[in-house]
Amino acid sequence: MREEDKEMARLTKEHRWGSALLSRNHSLEEEFERAKAAVESDTEFWDKMQAEWEEMARRNWISENQEAQNQVTISASEKGYYFHTENPFKDWPGAFEEGLKRLKEGDLPVTILFMEAAILQDPGDAEAWQFLGITQAENENEQAAIVALQRCLELQPNNLKALMALAVSYTNTGHQQDACEALKNWIRQNPKYKYLVKSKKGSPGLTRRMSKTPVDSSVLEGVKELYLEAAHQNGDMIDPDLQTGLGVLFHLSGEFNRAIDAFNAALTVRPEDYSLWNRLGATLANGDRSEEAVEAYTRALEIQPGFIRSRYNLGISCINLGAYREAVSNFLTALSLQRKSRNQQQVPHPAISGNIWAALRIALSLMDQPELFQAANLGDLDVLLRAFNLDP
Repeated sequence: MREEDKEMARLTKEHRWGSALLSRNHSLEEEFERAKAAVESDTEFWDKMQAEWEEMARRNWISENQEAQNQVTISASEKGYYFHTENPFKDWPGAFEEGLKRLKEGDLPVTILFMEAAILQDPGDAEAWQFLGITQAENENEQAAIVALQRCLELQPNNLKALMALAVSYTNTGHQQDACEALKNWIRQNPKYKYLVKSKKGSPGLTRRMSKTPVDSSVLEGVKELYLEAAHQNGDMIDPDLQTGLGVLFHLSGEFNRAIDAFNAALTVRPEDYSLWNRLGATLANGDRSEEAVEAYTRALEIQPGFIRSRYNLGISCINLGAYREAVSNFLTALSLQRKSRNQQQVPHPAISGNIWAALRIALSLMDQPELFQAANLGDLDVLLRAFNLDP
C-alpha cells in the first residue's frame, strides 16, 4: 500500500538503496543506456528502478525549490504548506463548496486550488485542510498531503477521516511508526471504540519529524489487537473505516491476504468508494497478484476517471506484467490530467508529479525507445502524447 502497489512498495523499500545517480554531465544517450541496462537482470531491476525514481524525485524537488518564489509562498503559521500565489480562486466566494464540486467531478488539481483558496480565506478551517490533504494524496503529492492533514489534526484532533488518511500517507512514505501511531489515535478518538484503549495516559501527539524506522513489532501487534477486538465487538456489522485501518495494519505486518480480506469487507458496504478499490488493488499488487490489481485499479478509474494515484498505480502494475505501452499510456494520461486542469485555469508552472515522470522514463527504457526517453528526460509532454496518439 503505499495505500500502495507492491511495485510501489518495492520502490520505497525501508532500507536505503545504493545511489547509482545519473549526473547531468552525462549525455542523454549515456543516460538512456544506463536506464536500459537497469532492466537487463530481473534480480536487479527494481533496485535500479528505485535509484532512478529517487533521483528523479530529488531533481523535481530541487527544481521546485529553485522556482519557489515565483510559484508559491509559504506562511509560517501554516506549518510549511506551499500555496500557489497565482491562484485565480483566492478571493472566490464559496471556495470550499466549489472545491467539493470539483472533487466530485474528478478534477484534482483545481480542487486543490479551491481548497487552498478556502484556507487562505480562513486558515482555521479544519475541514478544508482535511480535503486538501486527501486530494493532494490522490493527486500523487504525498508530502503536501501529510502537511495538510497534520494541520487539520492540530485544529481538530478528533477528525477521524484525517487520521485514517494520514495513516495511509505515512504508510505510503515508509513512516511505519507514524502510521501505527495515527491508527491508534483513530481508535482513541473514535467514540465507538475509545473504551478499548486500556491506558489513556501518554497519548503521543502527531509528530512533524518523521522517521522511516520500522515499527516495533510489539507496538504493531498491540494496535492490531485493538482493531481486531473492535471488529469482534461489532459482530456481523461491518465498519468500513475500521476495516480500512485493519487493511493498513495487515499491510504493515506483511499479511497481504488478510489485508485483501479487510478491504473486500469494506467494499461490501461501500462498493462505489474508488479509494477503497485503489487500496485493494495496491494490496493485491503487494501480494504478487498484479493481474487482479489491474482489475481493481480499473474499477477505481471507472468510478473516478480523474484519480491520478490509481492511474499511476495501474501503470506500475502494467510494467510488472510486461505491458509497457499500456504503462506509458497510463503515465502520460496522468501527467496530461495534471497539466490540463491547471492550464485551463491559466495557472503558470503547473505542478506535475516527478514520481510519474520517473516511472515513465523507466517504462520507455523498457520499450527501447531512446528518442522518446530523451523527450521524457526533457519533460516534453506534447511530443510524448503525440507519439502515443493521446490528446494533449
